[in-house]
Amino acid sequence: MLKKLPAKHKVIVITALVIVTAGLWLGGSIYNLLHNKLELRRLTKKRNTLDAEYQHLLEEKKLLEDQDPAYMEMLARTRYNMVKPGEIEFRFKHD
Repeated sequence: MLKKLPAKHKVIVITALVIVTAGLWLGGSIYNLLHNKLELRRLTKKRNTLDAEYQHLLEEKKLLEDQDPAYMEMLARTRYNMVKPGEIEFRFKHD
């Protein structure tokens, strides 16, 4: 079949066959490479988020261990809805 084609067309057909063969042979590798790169990006972003959360928790732990009065009062008021004696708590609905 290739014998009947002009030399210019033979080069094009052979080049196309080489490209298709290389694509089929390397296709899975390229896909895996792209998949791994995207997975690495996702995991790096998650690691950065977890590192920031860890630092925040370390700071909170230190405040709790030191029993910082201002921090303890803020926790009591926000998390446990506590008020000082004689204070009146007002709650408003958020629409």
